[in-house]
Amino acid sequence: MTSRNKWLRGEIAQWHGEGLITADQKERLLERYTPSEWRSSQIILWLAGLLVGLGFILLVAHNWDDIPRLARLALVCGVIVTTYTAGYLLAYGKGPNPLAGRYPRIGSAFLLLGLLSYGAGIWLVGQMYHITAYDATGLGLWFLGAIAIAYLTGHPLFFLSALVLLTAANISDATDNAVSLITGPWFYAAFAGLIFPFLWRHNEPLHRYGATIAFFLCILFQLLEAEQSLIWFSLFPLLSLIYDETAEKSRRPLRPLLSTPLLLWGAFFVEIAVLMARPPLQPEWTWLVGLWVTLSAVLLWIGLCKRALLESLAMVALTSPLPFVARLFEPEKQLTANSPLLQYSATLNTYTEVTALLILFAGAIALIQSGSRLREEWQINSGTFFFLVCVIYAYGRYAWGILDKSLFFIGGGLILFALGYTLERKRRQLLDASRKEE
Repeated sequence: MTSRNKWLRGEIAQWHGEGLITADQKERLLERYTPSEWRSSQIILWLAGLLVGLGFILLVAHNWDDIPRLARLALVCGVIVTTYTAGYLLAYGKGPNPLAGRYPRIGSAFLLLGLLSYGAGIWLVGQMYHITAYDATGLGLWFLGAIAIAYLTGHPLFFLSALVLLTAANISDATDNAVSLITGPWFYAAFAGLIFPFLWRHNEPLHRYGATIAFFLCILFQLLEAEQSLIWFSLFPLLSLIYDETAEKSRRPLRPLLSTPLLLWGAFFVEIAVLMARPPLQPEWTWLVGLWVTLSAVLLWIGLCKRALLESLAMVALTSPLPFVARLFEPEKQLTANSPLLQYSATLNTYTEVTALLILFAGAIALIQSGSRLREEWQINSGTFFFLVCVIYAYGRYAWGILDKSLFFIGGGLILFALGYTLERKRRQLLDASRKEE
């Protein structure tokens, strides 16, 4: 039990003692604010299942050649069926059996052991029948097993395991320029057909965070390996926020699917990386910018209608594609050093880069102010961090060649001390003001 949860439960008991709430209300509140399932005993049991699974895999692999083929297949299938059956019986079973459903933590450990055995069985059977794969088909099959257990149990461990396998498969195939069961174009079908329905049924923050990170990494590696435009990352936060705002106004409330804050963080860091590395633009960049303009207009209209225009302005500024477009104004390598066109291109490139950075600064400030008005702590914290990153980048980008190196680091440290103190003080003031208004 965390200290915060212990404090809250103590307060609930005090409210009941003072007559502020009834006994029934007390029990309902205690039931709502029960400690998290992620206890130390649960983690120990998961580690136990992990170690037993790894030990079994090593034992079987060491003696694999000495076991007849049919016995190998029976052993693999038997272990998988036994661990899955025992795990489900202990954790979710019903009926007259005295063990049914009485040991959920031990049951989840057995299910984890079954999932590991299933994954090992894929490669052992492939080796046994000399099935060679040059893509991530094995990881894809393992993902399907993990997501099936996640649907069956609703447990976050198996959903997060499925996301890890999905991400690993897509990264592996992207680096090898291959397409398999759940990679390439099939990734979108897997995400829409398996991940989103699970999020709809089990809509918890942890699920959304994991799905958002997996989505971001898979798309990132696909775009990088295919040399496609990274402007796509400027679109995802806008699409997510438009969905969230529309879902709140719908007659039948819709559930959030991905985390808009995490998508915004991803877009921001991609833009900072683009300012530093300058990847080449791809032919489709023009229609992507046009799509960004359209989505921005829709989001600004929604913000105007909801009286949350500052939030919309912050999102538009922080997802601006200008850092990508600044690549257009880089001087061509074949121009001579004294060419007027070279000087003009360099000047235009510098102004465009500075403008992009100023827009990010403005977006960070607008996000802080929006968080203060809407009482959204994540906006205040994120805006503060974005502003700090922009200051660090601007200082390193423009002061490195001007100041002596010792003065550069001394000045940078002093600036960060002052800026950190100011931003932290302002952040605390905004958070305190927001909490008082509640």
